Amino acid sequence: MPNDRLIAIIEDFEKTLLELVQRHRITHEEYRKATEVVLASVQAGEGSILFDVFLEAETLDVESAHRKGSPLGLLGPFYLPGAPRLEPPNMMPRRPDEKGDTLIFRGAVRSTTGEALPFAEFDMWQADADGNYSGIMPGIPAWNLRGRFGTAVDGTFEVTTIQPAPYPVPGDGPIGGVLRELGRHLYRPAHLHLQVTAPDHEVLTTQLYFADGDYLATDAANAVRDGLIAPVELDGDVRIATYDFVLEPHTAR
Repeated sequence: MPNDRLIAIIEDFEKTLLELVQRHRITHEEYRKATEVVLASVQAGEGSILFDVFLEAETLDVESAHRKGSPLGLLGPFYLPGAPRLEPPNMMPRRPDEKGDTLIFRGAVRSTTGEALPFAEFDMWQADADGNYSGIMPGIPAWNLRGRFGTAVDGTFEVTTIQPAPYPVPGDGPIGGVLRELGRHLYRPAHLHLQVTAPDHEVLTTQLYFADGDYLATDAANAVRDGLIAPVELDGDVRIATYDFVLEPHTAR
């Protein structure tokens, strides 16, 4: 049977593109250049990233619109399942000479009803102080700056890690070329990746940014949202970021 939703979306997409061609008087040469960028992105292995940069965060806004819990954020391309389980005091795995300022990340997890969730679980991963991820870039120990940990009986959590660095999206291929043509930089602001789970609640996949970070207003992926920015305090050389997560019960929809 025909998929009515797919038909409606594709036909509206076609109509929007045709109107765009007329509104901007797009020439055949310009049209061909645009299609060549898309094809080159696919051939360079950047096809998904090209669309992710411009569209993915907006789709998460659509999904988050009905939610009472914390906003959804990008999963990103660097997630790896099976990170090691941490035990209190929850120190993220790192090299003995790991560069970067010490970061303490703390907060609480509760349901939309206000109930603390003592059995919530975090899966957290991040870039290092050079903007690189273990398991993706060579020369970094397995599971570096990747770990899983849980909340205490009152729903609170704390983990010690290092401050991640901003890093660029791929710059030597079609995506970099498009962003430069638009006069934009390639950088994503520093962030933490998190998946938060709890019994009888929906999985929350998100990214958290730092209130004092660079590129918040000009994120190359346009993914920063006010509800995903954690305040930061300084205690000597230690940075302390705080964020409270709110999870949606499975019955929320």
